[in-house]
Amino acid sequence: MLRGTVAFLVLVAFAVLGTELREALARRGLRAPAMEGVFFLAVGFALGGRGLGLFPADVLANLRVIVLFGLGWIGLVFGIQVDLRVLRRLSVRNRLVGLVTPLFLGIPIALGGAAFGLSGALSIGLAAVAMASSPSSLEALARERRIRDRDALGALKLVMAFAGIPAVLLFTFAAAMASPLGDLGGGEVPAWHLVLVTAAVGVVVGYSLVVLVRGVQRHIHLLTLAIGSVCLIAGATSVLGLSALPAGAFAGAVLVNRAVFPHRMLRVANWLERPMLVALLVLVGASWGGARFAVPVFVLMAIARTAGAFAGGFFVDRVMHDPRAIHRRTGLGWGLLPQGELALGLLVAMISSFAARPGIFEAVLSAIIVNNLVGGWWMRRRLVWGVDGDSAA
Repeated sequence: MLRGTVAFLVLVAFAVLGTELREALARRGLRAPAMEGVFFLAVGFALGGRGLGLFPADVLANLRVIVLFGLGWIGLVFGIQVDLRVLRRLSVRNRLVGLVTPLFLGIPIALGGAAFGLSGALSIGLAAVAMASSPSSLEALARERRIRDRDALGALKLVMAFAGIPAVLLFTFAAAMASPLGDLGGGEVPAWHLVLVTAAVGVVVGYSLVVLVRGVQRHIHLLTLAIGSVCLIAGATSVLGLSALPAGAFAGAVLVNRAVFPHRMLRVANWLERPMLVALLVLVGASWGGARFAVPVFVLMAIARTAGAFAGGFFVDRVMHDPRAIHRRTGLGWGLLPQGELALGLLVAMISSFAARPGIFEAVLSAIIVNNLVGGWWMRRRLVWGVDGDSAA
């Protein structure tokens, strides 16, 4: 009992202090977008059974609810950013670029996973992870140095932001395929039925939030409603063997498009996202049970995703038809490499699927690290200083 209490307090301390440390470093220009999550996974591993032993198996089992809640919250925050009022102001060309380009990243991963003998659900899930990119990398670059080519920067941010939509939709199907209720998981319910159930859970909770937030003025009340809704999503999806992340995304999308003050809810949701993500990653790191490494999966995620990014760059160049912004350089596709919180959330949501295939989680996480490092370095060289025709600084 005492050990569980101490473990919970340590987890809360890391969630709060980790967020404060990140913000303090960001104010001083010391920020590596999408890389903080890897650090907290390592912290969790050091505190887990193979490290200091602060999180034994029985404590991790009792804290599993935090993982479920964290995944639901990540989904809610993502869904709140899918504002149709903003999307309608985009041109058809931009929407096409943002929705189709991620396929150049996901298709090679899905086919490669099947070739390596992975299950259909796992192959599609890894494809969804590959498709989720991080626009926060570009935000950090914009603050770090003077941007010369605003048009190219805006185009790439659009592609990266849109990449999350098909990624979450694809992951919804993968989670339904992996569910014990699904026909592929030993059950008798078709996967597309479970996809509809996942969407229904999110839509019902989202519309309930829309009704409840009317007339609410204080942020603490908004936060309370959001927390209660995510708890409901986590519980309902857990009972059905589904993932809380896509259900939370559906709820957030309904909320932002039907509520009377969506921007206030977005600020409230973002306020809690980082501490929840830190707690989730620490727990996942503490649950690591071995040190195996699936080299073929690492090669698949790192190499195939890079090739997909180049193909995406070709597609962007062809469709945009704006020589001032793109200069028809395929190097723009490399900007799709960095991955952020959504990719980590999707990867963590698949953690139970890796039990029978040790080493896959570590391999995919390592590939994400490589993608972030290479993508960030290449954007500094080609996007910010080279796309507009000037020489690199």
